[in-house]
Amino acid sequence: MSELTHMSSAMAPGTPGTPGPAGPREVELVLVKEKNGVQLTSSALVSPSGQTHRSGEERETWGKKIDFLLSVIGFAVDLANVWRFPYLCYKNGGGAFLVPYLFFMVIAGMPLFYMELALGQYNREGAAGVWKICPIFKGTSYFSYLLMWYMCVSVRVCVQVVWITATMPYVVLVVLLLRGVTLPGAIDGIKAYLSVDFLRLCDAQVWIEAATQICFSLGVGFGVLIAFSSYNKFSNNCYRDAIITSSINSLTSFFSGFVIFSFLGYMSQKHNVALDKVATDGPGLVFIIYPEAIATLPGSSVWAVIFFIMLLTLGIDSAMGGMESVITGLIDEFKFLHKHRELFTLFIVVSTFLISLICVTNGGIYVFTLLDHFAAGTSILFGVLIEAVGIAWFYGVDRFSDDIQEMIGQRPGLYWRLCWKFVSPCFLLFMVVVSFATFNPPKYGSYYFPTWATMLGWCLSISSMIMVPLYAIYKFCSLPGSFCDKLAYAITPETEHHLVERGEVRQFTLHHWLVV
Repeated sequence: MSELTHMSSAMAPGTPGTPGPAGPREVELVLVKEKNGVQLTSSALVSPSGQTHRSGEERETWGKKIDFLLSVIGFAVDLANVWRFPYLCYKNGGGAFLVPYLFFMVIAGMPLFYMELALGQYNREGAAGVWKICPIFKGTSYFSYLLMWYMCVSVRVCVQVVWITATMPYVVLVVLLLRGVTLPGAIDGIKAYLSVDFLRLCDAQVWIEAATQICFSLGVGFGVLIAFSSYNKFSNNCYRDAIITSSINSLTSFFSGFVIFSFLGYMSQKHNVALDKVATDGPGLVFIIYPEAIATLPGSSVWAVIFFIMLLTLGIDSAMGGMESVITGLIDEFKFLHKHRELFTLFIVVSTFLISLICVTNGGIYVFTLLDHFAAGTSILFGVLIEAVGIAWFYGVDRFSDDIQEMIGQRPGLYWRLCWKFVSPCFLLFMVVVSFATFNPPKYGSYYFPTWATMLGWCLSISSMIMVPLYAIYKFCSLPGSFCDKLAYAITPETEHHLVERGEVRQFTLHHWLVV
């Protein structure tokens, strides 16, 4: 292990807490320890007056910028990019589906993605620790942990593994596409995938499905983006990262459609049936239909191995991201776990592994379908809505913008601030209402789940959502003082509680709620 002590200072305009726009930037003191290629840093940002701005606790940082980008891309690009987006595009007007998809990406997907990266990077803590900015909303972090507990089995993110798991799917997709386009009927399948039917845009369901796909494909609300970005260097350009990674996610979804539909076109011609008879949504597309197509090819064993390597790598890095969210958040919340991180990680992995064994029993597909239907549906939309409201309204979009300027030297434009404060919360509220209004009981093939199974699914969903109001009530009741005092402490950043004692509460002023 090598050690390097590094001290740097920088002068930059426009930092919060300085006399004016030309005030000096805080001084950054960094102790860097390098072990096996991973940098561990102990840093503090100290203002010219000598006030410490960050805790001096040791925290890992990404050894290279590309490690972070690959980890985020690996988490966001998952199996749903392969099986869900292409089917939705084909079902909802082909190329016309890109209109609502890109629209919701711009007004909601990218702003929320950017928001989570900036939130984690500035506070340098997991999903629980970041809510020191507005303590009453801390329940959203436990909400995220429950969701990821339901959905993952993994180990702590290993940088070397991510280099393989994040890049391998692209290699395999290209190989499969080159093979797929040579098959008879492939061009017909691709034409069906891209066929444009603008009349489908008159159907409200098309817009709802585009919005839903955006919410789930980017991975906001799970706490993973916050956890990953918390290991960034403080001055990292998280704005650029958000644009790059969210764009790659969407392009991957679109590209995978060519691969999928080249083989579906082949299957349609081989069995002499309409394409819509072989194009299905959900796990059946990649675990049944696609393997059937591969099994008919010369050298099918080789192609099958290649295809399932892609599925394995897509699943592994998404699962690792989810587990890292749980581990990082809980270790940041309970400091004594820092000394026992390896044992704690082992405990989490073994526990979730044992629970997930249910999914590989004879009836495991039904358990999987139930979890898939309830664990990350309405509940994740609700969680992201609360997160957006907590940051943009209670913490303040102006204050959040100041934090970003302090990190990257550039204040977010009016477009981003309007999206954070108005557009994205309204979009999410609409999606929550629609998800309740359009709820359909789960089914697998022609099998409809019994009422008791549906009720069990709702219990799973509510178990995560209820953490938000329960923690808010607990936090409010545990604070001292009168009703107004309790409220002031609950919605004021912990670093500003001394201002509450003096009666200076930003959230009690009209300006706080009106400023953008």
